Amino acid sequence: MFDELLYSANVTTAFILFLVLLMVYYVTKLPTDIPPFPKPVLPIFGNLLSLVNKDVLEYFRKLRNEYGDIYSFYMGSKLMIVINGYSAIKEALVQNGRFFSDRPINFVSETLKSNNGIVFTSGAKWKEHRRFAVNALQEFGFGRPSFEQNILDEAQELIRIIEEQNGLPFQPKGIVNTCVANVISQIVFGKRFKHTDANFRDFLNKMDLASTHLGNASVLVNCFPFLQYLPGDPLKMRLMKENSEIFQKWFESMVQEHRNTYQKGTARDFIDLFISEANEREEADEISTFTDLQLYESLGDIFGAGSETTATTIRWILLQFLNFPEIQNKCFKEIDQVVGRKRLPQLRDKKHLPYLEATIMETLRVYPVAPLAVPHTVSKEIIFRGYHIPQGTTVLVNLDSVLRDPSTFKDPDVFRPERYLDEDGQITKPEEHIPFSIGRRVCLGESVARMELFIFIASLVQKFEFVPAERDKVPELKGILGITYSPVPFLIRAVRRYVLRLSV
Repeated sequence: MFDELLYSANVTTAFILFLVLLMVYYVTKLPTDIPPFPKPVLPIFGNLLSLVNKDVLEYFRKLRNEYGDIYSFYMGSKLMIVINGYSAIKEALVQNGRFFSDRPINFVSETLKSNNGIVFTSGAKWKEHRRFAVNALQEFGFGRPSFEQNILDEAQELIRIIEEQNGLPFQPKGIVNTCVANVISQIVFGKRFKHTDANFRDFLNKMDLASTHLGNASVLVNCFPFLQYLPGDPLKMRLMKENSEIFQKWFESMVQEHRNTYQKGTARDFIDLFISEANEREEADEISTFTDLQLYESLGDIFGAGSETTATTIRWILLQFLNFPEIQNKCFKEIDQVVGRKRLPQLRDKKHLPYLEATIMETLRVYPVAPLAVPHTVSKEIIFRGYHIPQGTTVLVNLDSVLRDPSTFKDPDVFRPERYLDEDGQITKPEEHIPFSIGRRVCLGESVARMELFIFIASLVQKFEFVPAERDKVPELKGILGITYSPVPFLIRAVRRYVLRLSV
């Protein structure tokens, strides 16, 4: 009996010794010239366990306080570097943009996007198609004043749908997403979709699911690819693959409709322009990246950039109105004095509605749609601020560290629109207000998102007072961090302020 216990103790001791030696070997192998990282770094897991059940943004704030503006951590064996603070982010994305503008090659880019599209591609292909997309969208007025009527039409449609709720509780997510998506739909697809179109609503729901749940799960699968095969699909990877196939089929049907009615020399929308460019290159017998797959993924990227930011931010603003009714009242009084009640607010009113604009800006600061942006990588091995960054290392740009930096925004956790108003009550925008990021990868839909946010919010506040679905039970200001940062679903009631037929 004693011999058995002794043997068991020796085995346990040997196993513990083996683990200790493995840890020592692993730690001593880690490079010493990279940005500082939290310890311990475990074999296989890296720093992963320190992120379990934690608020990632709060954890990153803690690491910044401990290690400074540049630090690293290990997701499994993969090194990730986080850049914080406006100065460091600007130095990386603007002054060294040629090195920091690539995207990492991972599960999302290879499996879901097939290295196509605009958002997840890099190098010459990305430059070519981003340039093409910008020119094509501008040809149809994207982000320009002439585009305003499209937004006004959808704002009126949103008002009509909310009126149909007759003051009863409703979930704003679906109807807001549909109306906002229809703005970009007219440029991309050449048409809008009815609010009652079940296929379109289902398509939007699947896109929302992807943006909400894909982020954290994809990070895990990028580090541990075998996790995508876990029974029960707990990380939703198989669901994401299925949805990706559904998106492609949906875009295929839209493109086929265009091919059936396409007329050379006449461009109705983005799809027509892409088809025209592809045909020209084929006729010239050129090797071209203007393929069908590239078109499908570009459509998804542009559609997402032109709708997700706006729709999510509108829902955050509505949630803020429920929690801070005094802010909603100030916005309404300003609109009532400047615009009145006989017409919808328009872009020309924007400079005369500074408090409303400040409220939108503060929402974008406190609840940015992409607080960690889309991951970057470095195109070559470089030294940045004294630290070695190996080629291909994933770089996270922590916009939250800028937007909640107390050195720029006093009391950063306090929602206070007045911080953007000068002594004369006019808008003053700090250089550090960068919810859409900066540099070469700045959000493609920023200009139209700002237009949409102003017109939609001004129109809604002019027409309705938004109150909690249940009296004295205000929904919490809680979010879900995926690829985007979106509010937890909530119910709301819209009380009509007056009954008048609005005109534009």
